[in-house]
Amino acid sequence: MSARLALTPVSTKGWQLGLRTLLRKENRGWWATRRWWTLSLIWLLGVNGLVALVAFVLPAMLLRLEGQVPAEFSPLAIGTQAFFQLGTLALAVGVILVAQGAVQDEVRSGTAAWVLSKPVSRTAFILSKLIAHAGGILAVMVGLQSAIAYGLLSLRAGRPLSPGPFGAAVLGLALHSLFYLALTVLLNVLFEERGAVLGGSLGCLLGGSVLAGLLPPMAAIPPWSMAGLLPALAAGQALPTAPVGLSLAALAALTVGCAAWAIVRFRRIEF
Repeated sequence: MSARLALTPVSTKGWQLGLRTLLRKENRGWWATRRWWTLSLIWLLGVNGLVALVAFVLPAMLLRLEGQVPAEFSPLAIGTQAFFQLGTLALAVGVILVAQGAVQDEVRSGTAAWVLSKPVSRTAFILSKLIAHAGGILAVMVGLQSAIAYGLLSLRAGRPLSPGPFGAAVLGLALHSLFYLALTVLLNVLFEERGAVLGGSLGCLLGGSVLAGLLPPMAAIPPWSMAGLLPALAAGQALPTAPVGLSLAALAALTVGCAAWAIVRFRRIEF
């Protein structure tokens, strides 16, 4: 009894060579493991737990202790600010930690050299990391948490919030997270030590935020402008349309630039 093995020819060429196969492998790392629900739980407690605290728990405590909630204390405004200001920084830290060894670990272990010995392009190797991580981050860390925050804040307001301003702020949050993903992958390619990756990406995030607080002109530069811009955007406050659109467009351009640089640099690395 003989068995026949039918091979399916692959016609993909150029930079797309091996992309589908690599994407399946990277997506399994997100959706076939505990990563997605572990991160969902962590950010539910860390980000939306803070929103629930300031929107519901603190007003109840003030009412119980003082008999009234001070007029200057707005649970809805503070909850919105907590999600889009502190949450912006927290989610970016999470993105950095998730992607800190995306390329380095495989290069160091020799897996990258083995994979690239197959019919796989180097462009597809980096793109598979970016696309799979972007999908997981947008679904688990941005989309899910934004939907929960929208529900909590709408419950606090007693009515559904206006979806337009909130959605625009979520778009900014997504772009901010994707920028730090692209930056972290780029640093993975540029440096051989994980400390350099963490130092560079966290330095950009936290150091830039501190400098933006000390030097007002820096507060208008993406990505550091997002922590101040997004809460006001979500609250529907009057903002100049051009600077908002320009900031989001500039952040998107920086993200694409980091991703392109990572691809070009990785194509020149010798194993």
